[in-house]
Amino acid sequence: MITIQKAIDPQTESRFSCVFDTETCLPVEPIQRYLNYCRKRQLADNTVITYACRLLDFWHWLEYKSLDWQEVGLNELADFVNWYLLGGEVEVISEEVREIVSKRSPRTVNQAVTVIQGLYEFHAVEGRINEKKFTKLAHGWGKRGGFLRGIVKSSPERRKRIKVKEPKVFPGCLTDEQVAQLANACYTYRDRLIVMLLRETGVRRGELLGLHLVDVQEFDSRGRIRIIRRDDNPNNATAKGKEREIPVLHNRQKIQETFHAYLLEEYPPKAEVAQHGMLFVNLDGKYTGKAMTSARLNNLFYQLRDRTGIKAHPHLFRHTFATRMLQAGYMDQYVQQLLGHKSIATTKDIYSHVLDEMSLDAYLAKEEEEINVTY
Repeated sequence: MITIQKAIDPQTESRFSCVFDTETCLPVEPIQRYLNYCRKRQLADNTVITYACRLLDFWHWLEYKSLDWQEVGLNELADFVNWYLLGGEVEVISEEVREIVSKRSPRTVNQAVTVIQGLYEFHAVEGRINEKKFTKLAHGWGKRGGFLRGIVKSSPERRKRIKVKEPKVFPGCLTDEQVAQLANACYTYRDRLIVMLLRETGVRRGELLGLHLVDVQEFDSRGRIRIIRRDDNPNNATAKGKEREIPVLHNRQKIQETFHAYLLEEYPPKAEVAQHGMLFVNLDGKYTGKAMTSARLNNLFYQLRDRTGIKAHPHLFRHTFATRMLQAGYMDQYVQQLLGHKSIATTKDIYSHVLDEMSLDAYLAKEEEEINVTY
């Protein structure tokens, strides 16, 4: 049986996800080589963990079918997709296979196919599998460069041969009243600042928890925060998107007042002694002064849900920020830069519901409209 465990890199002392075979107590080499490559590409930790989970499911399926990973062809991949879509995650215990009924979304299945495709593509380039077989397995060919772009000038564009159709789903959005209600339900300046920054900047959870004091030191003078990727944060928070500056366009004074109150009245002396420089830290308990973790952030929103009845989570604020910016007339390219999306196609795909609904007249009419939550 294989499982995912945390391991420590002896050179950097950083923690990373490792897929182990519990019988041999060794990493599953094809998976681990690919995950190590992803880490070297500086993909976010959560992204690498997601890749590990998808590949773990794929390897379970290989065990279930008694297949070697190098024997997989187009028919086998199609079989896996059908099995995975219908909730065929397996748990192997004492050589007995038990199906767990948990139907997956098309988006999750397509994500798994993309990860598997990346695994085979990596090993094809490394020479561990036949590149022609891989081509037949995963791709049609277009005209532009794919995985080898920048290495081989004429490399063709990859296109998935197997893809489940995904219905376009609105990712959700909070009303201004709900945001204000959540902010007012916070018991500390720190929590209030978290809600306000999530709403007014659209940052990801890793970017929020990875903020250092130096990243907000110019907020008073310029009204901006900096998003910088760091791989040595004590809470393992990493920025997934591009390094960038985000201007706080609305409620700047309220955020500034809350920020000062947090630092002057709540920021623990233990955090200053630790000298980690993290902005958001624990305020009580035995971990006082330590950097706030993703689990603590989740607990905050569980508490806010109990107090307000509003089912909010950090990423919902990101969707809210983007939706409100587009509705107010900001260009999609500008919103892309603020969100840190690598491609404008990502922004347009996720928020097509906004762009499709807005006629040109409505777009221009909203261009000067102010977005302003009253906290």
